[in-house]
Amino acid sequence: MRRVTCCLIVACCAVSSTRAEERSVARHREEVIVTAARTPTALRNAGASATVITREQIERRNPVFLTDLLRDVPGFAVGRAGGSGKFTQLRVRGAEANHVLVLIDGVEANDITRADEFDFAHLGVDDIERVEIVRGPQSALWGSDALAGVVNIITRRGDGAVNANASLEYGSFGAGRVSASIGTGDERRDASLAVSYIETGGINIAQRGDEEDGYRNGTINTRLGWQALPTLRLEFTGRLTDVQTATDGDTGLGVPSDTDGETDILQAYAQGRARWSTFDDHWRHELSGAWSKMDNADLDRAVFLEGEVVGHKHSIDYQTTLQGTTGFVLPASHVLTFALDYEQQRFRQRGPVTVFGDPNQDRDYQVLGYAGEYRLTVADDTTLGASGRWDDNSEFADVGTYRVFATHDFTRTGTILSAAYATGQKAPTFFDRFGFSFGGLFSPTFIGNTAVNPETSRGWEVGLTQALLAERLLLGVTWFSERLEDEINGFVVDPATFTATAVNLDGRSRRDGVELTATASVGSQLDLRTSYTWLNATEPDRATGREVVEIRRPRHQVAASANWTTGDGRGGLDLHLTHTGAREDDSFLPPFFAASRVKLEPYTLLGLAGRYRVNPHLSLLARVENMLDDDYQDIFGFETEGLSAHVGLKLSTAR
Repeated sequence: MRRVTCCLIVACCAVSSTRAEERSVARHREEVIVTAARTPTALRNAGASATVITREQIERRNPVFLTDLLRDVPGFAVGRAGGSGKFTQLRVRGAEANHVLVLIDGVEANDITRADEFDFAHLGVDDIERVEIVRGPQSALWGSDALAGVVNIITRRGDGAVNANASLEYGSFGAGRVSASIGTGDERRDASLAVSYIETGGINIAQRGDEEDGYRNGTINTRLGWQALPTLRLEFTGRLTDVQTATDGDTGLGVPSDTDGETDILQAYAQGRARWSTFDDHWRHELSGAWSKMDNADLDRAVFLEGEVVGHKHSIDYQTTLQGTTGFVLPASHVLTFALDYEQQRFRQRGPVTVFGDPNQDRDYQVLGYAGEYRLTVADDTTLGASGRWDDNSEFADVGTYRVFATHDFTRTGTILSAAYATGQKAPTFFDRFGFSFGGLFSPTFIGNTAVNPETSRGWEVGLTQALLAERLLLGVTWFSERLEDEINGFVVDPATFTATAVNLDGRSRRDGVELTATASVGSQLDLRTSYTWLNATEPDRATGREVVEIRRPRHQVAASANWTTGDGRGGLDLHLTHTGAREDDSFLPPFFAASRVKLEPYTLLGLAGRYRVNPHLSLLARVENMLDDDYQDIFGFETEGLSAHVGLKLSTAR
């Protein structure tokens, strides 16, 4: 692994000058991102660690799910409970999976029926145009779920003449994918519609047995836009995902075994937005309303699992922004933003009544958020910013958060230096407070704890990026440190009653790390990327008070990719590698079923994707995943796919 990383870094440094101006990584300096602030800002002025995944990168790799690309992002750890389509968590810089906010076309997508986590298992890439990622506490801008970062998914919108696309793919483990889209747009109107269907026969995700656990996913997404007036734009987005996935449960052996379990999932999101400007665009306004529904039904009679949980979110947001320039001593631009948002969440759980309790319940709560942000850019190279937010919760204590940052662009040397300090917060989930889950004969029954308090954090980061070789090579390093207080342990077992609940831990959880990145354009046909993350994530042990390593957090992670394009631009290859270091996990093995630590072995995933455009309307696609056939587990007891191969084609009416 060290040799592979070193070779890629050396290759990044051996940059050719041939036609490199066409593929200069200098585009990174001027790229605009909308997630690092309440208003669009250039990446070089963002004052936060940010990564952008473009449509071009998606088409080069041609993955089925977004998680295959998220494994490349510095500080990101992906944990999947089995094969394709199985429950998938994302941890950012050692934080919990419900500490990262996920937006889909501006709609908060975190699932309140699954402990406020977004399940990345079902997010295909066919209709995604761009993904913006911001790491570090962002609660001052985006509220509770953004304690560790934000992942903003932007789907494709119609552009140009009417254009239709379709693609087909088939591969190992009976995996198939079909997608189609149509879109059109001009300066006044745009519309797009995309549908996709993913199915796989699956693998046996359990350590015991040989039953294959299949998966089906149907998704439809639409975007509409209308420039009603020169100063007024109206937008609508809607998305629906319907999933059926086979599952295996623990029948008393401490690890999953073959069962006839199945989970049915429905995810629905919709939003309407109006944007208008006044005073020659110096005063902008946004008003939006959003609705989302998450419906998860679990059935596995072998482990006494039967029930349904439904969650609804309704929100109204208003944002107003004043922007202008001054030139008293130095030229300066000012952006002042205020935002007010209201959200109502409703939680409904249904299931059979047992001697351990009645899961049937309906709960709701509301939160009113007030946020403000000020950004000052002096002489186009120094940016200072401050933001703050107050969340007024109906059910528990109100929480205030803030963030300050500074960044300076040393244009002559190609150096960008930034520093930030921020606080964050995560409200207790419905499941923490009210959840009920019957554990059966061998696992504790979970009963919520209404006394649990919000988690709070504070931390800092310092980042440096350096452009070299006429801005064809970009190097980056970020050092971060965060402290989490009142961390919620969502499964603390009481051996006397054989029940579990959620509690706030005493002491502080610590997360320190370093992220290194390198991006290079080698001539006009080869792009190289590599990153390394070192992480130390610990929490206080409830029994002893000592610091212990948090589960499923690798100390070392490496990602590298090389993308080559033919001289005529018709074909290309994408070679990509990710290495995940050793981690620890909790197991509940018999005869005592008490939590004990096990080691998850390190693993390396190597993949190759190829593409060739036969003519303006037809392209051939192929890819091979896990080329080393590495046998690995992200979560203890759940098996994952080995070597696989896939072929496909893409049709387009565009020239």
